[in-house]
Amino acid sequence: MSDINSFYCPNCRQASALTDRTKYTKELDGGRLRVIYAVAECNDCDFHFLVARENRSGKIINIWPKSLPGKVNDLIPEPIKGDFEEALVCEAAGSYRGAAALARRTLQVICLEKGAPKEKRQKKNPEKMMKVDLSEQIDWLFTNNIITQDIRDWAHEVRYVGNDAAHPNVTDVTSDDARDILELLQSTCEVLYVAPARAATRKAKRAATLEEDSNED
Repeated sequence: MSDINSFYCPNCRQASALTDRTKYTKELDGGRLRVIYAVAECNDCDFHFLVARENRSGKIINIWPKSLPGKVNDLIPEPIKGDFEEALVCEAAGSYRGAAALARRTLQVICLEKGAPKEKRQKKNPEKMMKVDLSEQIDWLFTNNIITQDIRDWAHEVRYVGNDAAHPNVTDVTSDDARDILELLQSTCEVLYVAPARAATRKAKRAATLEEDSNED
């Protein structure tokens, strides 16, 4: 693997090398600087990148895209999956407030999908309804034994950072903040959706095998 072509691929997440497929040379700074722009392919996954190289050495100066969104498991249902994917796109683009706000939105969609109420009766005027906020929805799921204490804690952390992102003049959202809450959201989805779906698939396969064995007998 040539050193000038070595790179870490954000698509396959492997140490790999690039192979140029097409390129052209562009003169910059009045012709005093020449840069090679190439469409290059990862040798491991065939994903294509735009690469800027030094004219003489061929050394990589820059590469686009520098990062790609994380992948969302197909076992996570819509519209949760779609919102989660948008949050990951924002993170990859460096829009950390956007990522946090969308993570909070994803969390609220999860709460509603799991049965948390949208409205409740006002105490002073029971005939009128008022909205249930996300904090109450999270706690409702815990009180009704739909989520564990751990998931409740994870959910509130996502909510806190999401609130910071959605309101001006509060703490800024950093890349670490966005990454942390997206990982917590991922863990939440794994527990609530991915693991149960995999378990159900295994159970169905086992039942089919037992039925097949009984028919043979």
